[in-house]
Amino acid sequence: MTASSNQLGAPLGAGRAWRRRLRLHHLPLALASAALLVLFMGLSPFADGGHAAISLGFEPASLEPGSRGFISRSTRATGYVALGLLALTLLIGPTNLLLRRRNPVSSYLRRDAGTWTAIFSVIHVILGFQTGHRDAGAFGFLDFFFADGAPLTNRIGLGNWTGLAALVIVVGLVAISTNSSVRELKGRRWKGLQRLNYGLFALVVLHAVFYGALGMTSPFTPLFIFTVLAVLFGQATGIWLWRRRHARTAPNER
Repeated sequence: MTASSNQLGAPLGAGRAWRRRLRLHHLPLALASAALLVLFMGLSPFADGGHAAISLGFEPASLEPGSRGFISRSTRATGYVALGLLALTLLIGPTNLLLRRRNPVSSYLRRDAGTWTAIFSVIHVILGFQTGHRDAGAFGFLDFFFADGAPLTNRIGLGNWTGLAALVIVVGLVAISTNSSVRELKGRRWKGLQRLNYGLFALVVLHAVFYGALGMTSPFTPLFIFTVLAVLFGQATGIWLWRRRHARTAPNER
């Protein structure tokens, strides 16, 4: 171990005790997410913002107007909460480097934030399917992906396909975010799979753009742009700090 690595502090979210993680990770994440959900659904500047699903015909006429509004707000709000949690998972590593802390292969805080990302992603998808036509039967959800037997490739179709791919990835990442998976897959292979998080973020961004995130006349548009830029800046800063740290330690390792 090099002298510089001895000076590095413990990484964020290093404690593995379940009670500690429940108190310091899961409870704050759950409360913060719930607060954001209430904020996004309740404040009129957020609640009144348009959503592509409404304007492009995915709201069923069979729903009462109040139900349409509630489902639309809920779908939009859970999507943005999931995006914020995903952004958090991608900013923990750069923050460790910025604070001169060790950046381990596996971080419990990152894994716990990823769990809540998956929870809100699944809720977002379930709510989104509620905007389908109720009389379409048990396989009505296929209308989100196919039309006349062919894959939907219009703007909303691409938004649904990117959303589905993102859902598969986030559920898969949570499935391997266990201590047993880390042991069985070994550090390098496990970390390689966890890097799908970057692809997940790209898919989520595309999903939001296809659904009109850049065209809403509400605070969601600047919030979306700020979140994306924060992640890009954080990742760029993290890469720069990582290269600088390894450039300094390389001579000592020789």
